[in-house]
Amino acid sequence: MYQIYTTKTLIIESRNFGETNKLYFLLTRDLGLIKATAQGVCKIQSKQKFGLQTLSFSKISLVKGKDIWKITSAISGENVFSSFRGEKEKLNIFIRIVSLIRKILSEEEKEPIFFDAVLSIFRFLKSVSINDRDKLSSAELLTVMKILHAAGYLGENKNFKNLLDTNNFDDEMFNKMRKIKKEMLKEINTAMQEI
Repeated sequence: MYQIYTTKTLIIESRNFGETNKLYFLLTRDLGLIKATAQGVCKIQSKQKFGLQTLSFSKISLVKGKDIWKITSAISGENVFSSFRGEKEKLNIFIRIVSLIRKILSEEEKEPIFFDAVLSIFRFLKSVSINDRDKLSSAELLTVMKILHAAGYLGENKNFKNLLDTNNFDDEMFNKMRKIKKEMLKEINTAMQEI
């Protein structure tokens, strides 16, 4: 009997796979970045279709097949496109973060920090005004730094330690960042050249 894994998931992308099936690229909290198929999801009567929309946070159940994961159920959560309707800058920040993770993360690296970083920036972006450009850019900068650090592209730096250890985007954190923002950008740009 197959073991069923249930995990919080961000649906990154999907591709048609046969007439009624799809192949999904998923960022999961418990399994890392994985590929999975869903059978019959393109059929009109599919119950999983809504839970498997691109850029949706969903609760997914999967089984490990011989070569690939198979989705057995999907419960829809929030959709990023719907959340940021009319707020293109927020959507672009989110997509850049997810693209970075997809670029640097190997499949099935079980590090919850990547999913947690994506969920944290999503929640922050939903809460902040589109007009607060300084907070938007600072939150993106800090999230990129956390991702690069977790992936081993940034070494230890005592100036960044407190910032990297927090999941909160608050005024105290933004004030700390203002003092070292140029140094953060320099570190990120250096790390990005390695990718």
